Amino acid sequence: MPSIKGTQTELNLLKSFAGESQARNRYTFFASVAKKEGFEQISAIFTETADNEKEHA
Repeated sequence: MPSIKGTQTELNLLKSFAGESQARNRYTFFASVAKKEGFEQISAIFTETADNEKEHA
C-alpha cells in the first residue's frame, strides 16, 4: 500500500479525526453541566452521543 504521508487524504483524515474528537469533548462537557444542574436524562443523552462520536473517531 502506498504511503499517504503528505497527501490530501492524510490531511482529510487528520481534519476528520480532530472534528470527531472535538465533538465528543463538547458532548461530554454538556453532559457534565446537565448532570450538575440535575438533568439526569439529558445528561445521559449527551453521554450516549459522546460515546457515538468516540466510535466515529
